[in-house]
Amino acid sequence: MNQSISSEVPADLSCVQAGCSDTYLVDYLFELNGYLIVKGAVSVEDIAEMNAWANAHWEYMDGPRRGGNGGCADGDWIGWVETHTYSDADGINFQNIIEAGAVFERHIDHPAWIEHVQRWINPHNGLSLHETLLNIRGRDGYIGIHCGGHIPCSYMTFRQANTGEWMVGQINCITALEDIGPGDGPTTLIPGSHKATIPHPKLTGDEGSRTYRSDEAAGIALGMRELYLEAGDVLLFTDTITHGSAARTRDGFRRMLLYRYSPRWIRSRFNYALSPELLERLTPERRQVVDPIPLRCPPGA
Repeated sequence: MNQSISSEVPADLSCVQAGCSDTYLVDYLFELNGYLIVKGAVSVEDIAEMNAWANAHWEYMDGPRRGGNGGCADGDWIGWVETHTYSDADGINFQNIIEAGAVFERHIDHPAWIEHVQRWINPHNGLSLHETLLNIRGRDGYIGIHCGGHIPCSYMTFRQANTGEWMVGQINCITALEDIGPGDGPTTLIPGSHKATIPHPKLTGDEGSRTYRSDEAAGIALGMRELYLEAGDVLLFTDTITHGSAARTRDGFRRMLLYRYSPRWIRSRFNYALSPELLERLTPERRQVVDPIPLRCPPGA
């Protein structure tokens, strides 16, 4: 390891500064803990632009949202962006957020993390975006504890069993749009749980059955660590790790961006179509990520 990089890593976090050139260090921290924080990854200008978009669409906070406990069939549409929620406690998700403007397109292959994501998913697998959203969550909001290396899903892999090569099935990339500290509903996870072969106690049912998600706020679960971020920091973690979020105990709202990267053959989570305008203006590199396997058609079709 390059000892000169050691000053970039706070003593108690799996964390590096944006632009850290020590790939060995980055890989070691991700391998050991299952997550990595990249400090100062996104510019002040981009953070301001994304917050301005959220402010300009605040009227949708009280509108219908697809999904959730009530099970709405459709949310509101803002062009090609749809309002959505995973539960009543989740807040609002502006899904397919890459359709919301150039600042969100820049996140597709942002230089602060894209090479790490490509390496961990493995270049042989290519890349796709499984989901892109901007989440706003208010007081008492949270996400329950979920996932874990024990779930036999195709995207919950970490290493290739035969060779030991990187083969991460999904990497979540969270960008903090404001400071997220104690009481703000931070992301929580259990470091190292991506290697667990048995479920967390909160993810077991009757007679040893396994479940994907608990309805309890993840912050109170055994072993959970709250991860605090400053605006512009990015948190990368394998979906194989046991994670969720603490409940927000402050007034106001937590804002974050979430992009999920997977191998190219995993379809987008909610099968959102991409607008012709977006596909037309994307660089070839970005289009390869959002549309990795174009449909084949006969000539003239």
